[in-house]
Amino acid sequence: MTEDDIKQVVENLLEIQTNNEYNFQALQLQVDDLQRQLNDLNDLKQLFRLPKIDNQNREPFEVIDAPDA
Repeated sequence: MTEDDIKQVVENLLEIQTNNEYNFQALQLQVDDLQRQLNDLNDLKQLFRLPKIDNQNREPFEVIDAPDA
């Protein structure tokens, strides 16, 4: 290998490293966005929390009126 070949290999490695850093940043942004969406969906689920399926057809509670004191 000549000196020019070694320089070219080093330049290629540096370019690969730069591309990897850029791709990592892009992926991190996507992960952060997905995490935000997941948090929003969990908040929405909590807001519209439905009863458990087991309780869907249960009998209503018996209401007993207390006598006026």
